[in-house]
Amino acid sequence: MIQTRFTVSHSRRLVGIKVLVFTGLLSTGILTESFAACANYESRVTQAVQAYDFDTLEKLLPTLRKAGCSRWYVDGVKRSMAQIAAARAKRLVKQGRLNSAEGWLRRAPTMVWETQMVHGEIAARRQQWQTASYFFNQSLDLIADPQATPQAPQHWVIENLYQLAQELQILVGGFGSTINDDGKERGMMRAQVRGIAPKKRLLPIQFEFGGTQLSETGQQSARKLAAYIKRKGVPKVTLIGHTDAKGKRNVNRRISKQRAQSVKKYLQQSGVKASIQTRGKGEDEPLQLANAWQLTAAQIDRLNRRVEFRTD
Repeated sequence: MIQTRFTVSHSRRLVGIKVLVFTGLLSTGILTESFAACANYESRVTQAVQAYDFDTLEKLLPTLRKAGCSRWYVDGVKRSMAQIAAARAKRLVKQGRLNSAEGWLRRAPTMVWETQMVHGEIAARRQQWQTASYFFNQSLDLIADPQATPQAPQHWVIENLYQLAQELQILVGGFGSTINDDGKERGMMRAQVRGIAPKKRLLPIQFEFGGTQLSETGQQSARKLAAYIKRKGVPKVTLIGHTDAKGKRNVNRRISKQRAQSVKKYLQQSGVKASIQTRGKGEDEPLQLANAWQLTAAQIDRLNRRVEFRTD
């Protein structure tokens, strides 16, 4: 499967993607299937994958379907095509050619985590935070599904997706669909994805302007968090408040502690029985952003005014 950071030179990246797509096909058995119906096409599929030749694969796909190839085989070819399309779209996003990138994504014959990640990056560059958060969380969900993603990406990819999704939820200002009213989680609130669990989670909980009390939207988020904690049966929770760098250091530390305590109070009033500890870091630990989007100073301050959630 395609697992590339897209930060190496173009020539190295292209070679790496070819090898990984080809390896992905081998790992799923696509290149070794012995069904007679597909025997005449396997070599052409293999060559197209090795050549990173999306156009040839696109032409072959209807033929493979008509030839009676198994659904499993065809789905594997479609996944590889989607990965190639996502890689090309990713390169165009880096160049700022968002419309052209979307054109490549539309050609993908199926949805894979890579296509949804690039959709999210396009939306984020347009500062469409709600849309971007939807796609990044969907990417995590697809990785978590072994049928949708037979070969999991590298650990750093999952960790980065977790962080990006959390940053976006803060910019959105709420949990959205990552926690249902009954506490069921998806996306960034999954306990783990393919064995990778974040050490901390950034909570999109808002407070009254300049104060320490939860806003109305903040209460809605805290209500979902309470449902999540109760559903998961978490025995111990640590809430860590942070602020931006505006104001005096000692005041910021006090405010961050009080905001964490406000969340704790709301959780307890909502029936959370877990042991809850609170800390206040003030401005001392600004968020190390995972994104490369052009954020304003106000948006970065918003990300720094956060409460972190730990269950270790």
